Amino acid sequence: MLLELMSNGTLAELPPENIPAGISPLLLNDSSVMLLLPHNKYLLGRGNKWVYSGGSPGDSPQNVFLYDSQSIELLNEGSAPTILNAGTVNDLRRKLFAKSEPPGTHTGAVLMLRTFMRNLPVFMSEGAEYLDEKNFLQTLKNNPILRKSYWTIRFAMSRGELEAITRLKAWLRSGPEIFSRPGNDMRLWFSLLEMPDDDAVSELESLSFSKLELKRMAAQNSSPVIVYNQVSGWLVLARFGRKRDTIFFLWAYYSHDLWNELRERKKLSVNDIILSSWGEYDTRQAMTERAKYKGDVEI
Repeated sequence: MLLELMSNGTLAELPPENIPAGISPLLLNDSSVMLLLPHNKYLLGRGNKWVYSGGSPGDSPQNVFLYDSQSIELLNEGSAPTILNAGTVNDLRRKLFAKSEPPGTHTGAVLMLRTFMRNLPVFMSEGAEYLDEKNFLQTLKNNPILRKSYWTIRFAMSRGELEAITRLKAWLRSGPEIFSRPGNDMRLWFSLLEMPDDDAVSELESLSFSKLELKRMAAQNSSPVIVYNQVSGWLVLARFGRKRDTIFFLWAYYSHDLWNELRERKKLSVNDIILSSWGEYDTRQAMTERAKYKGDVEI
């Protein structure tokens, strides 16, 4: 994909043959995004990597990093920097993701998944057809839980976040379908400080938990801390860290129906409820992430 930065900060798509003289056409292919910039320079994205370069032979490309919703200044020697605003950065990232294969490797993810879902028919074939990525991905279309589990593991392994696999196992043990039933509302918030951020506080207040109540929960030394609200449901505060040092706080809200199913019918401990609901959160994030990349399917 070939794009040009317009004077108003928007992007215009150009035919590939409009690549300027001096820039090798070989840099542009079906899985890359090139943005033409002032001063005969360009930004080239491949996979998850971006480089900034001039269009003259001998120029050395410089690695740059585009972060979600953050603007960036690209320096030009002897001239004012080229500024890409946050909206333009997000647009570029979306276009590159849409041309890129999702991260992670199939074999490692599917073998890990098989260790705790081995009773599924897809894993019981003698020829281990599940090792064929193309065929296996086709089977995911008809099994939402398998699809969520696979992509959660694949993304987690690509980032080295093996704790997510423990949470996924807890999610599977709890019965994942519980979280998608009408009335079974669950929401999570994470914070580095004792109190969640202002947006989270506002959302919690809309659920009838006052800021004073949140402060009282945070002031307690025990973990988890549980508060019941007759109007909306249950709120849990858990602390996570190593030894005595808290690294972050997790706030979890559960509607009456969901809490009763997990606690009373499933007989899960509060810690298992937290892990399983965090696993549900991980699968939601994985589905959002998967939708960014090439070849996603809706189920």
